[in-house]
Amino acid sequence: MRRPSYSPPPKTPPCANGAEAVTLAQRAVELTKSRAPEILGTLAAAYAEKGSYDQAVETAQRAADLAAQQGNTKLATDLTTRAATFRTNQPARH
Repeated sequence: MRRPSYSPPPKTPPCANGAEAVTLAQRAVELTKSRAPEILGTLAAAYAEKGSYDQAVETAQRAADLAAQQGNTKLATDLTTRAATFRTNQPARH
C-alpha cells in the first residue's frame, strides 16, 4: 500500500496581500470602534505583512494594552509577544 505524500505548507502563504489585509482590518477596527483587541491584533499583523513594522509594533502594543484593560491577560501576553516579533521586522506567521 502506498503512503500518501505530505509536503509542508509554504512559509509565505500564496494569498498574502498586505495592502488588502490592512484595508480590511482597518474597516473591522472602525466597525468595532477600536474596542476589540483581537481585531487590533489582526490590523497589526496586516501592517507587518505589508512591511510597515513600526505601525505593526504600535498597533500590537495598543491591542495588548486594551486586552490587559479588559482583563484578558493571555491575549495581552500573546499580543506583546507578537509586537516583539514585529520589532525584528518579521511578519506574524503560524
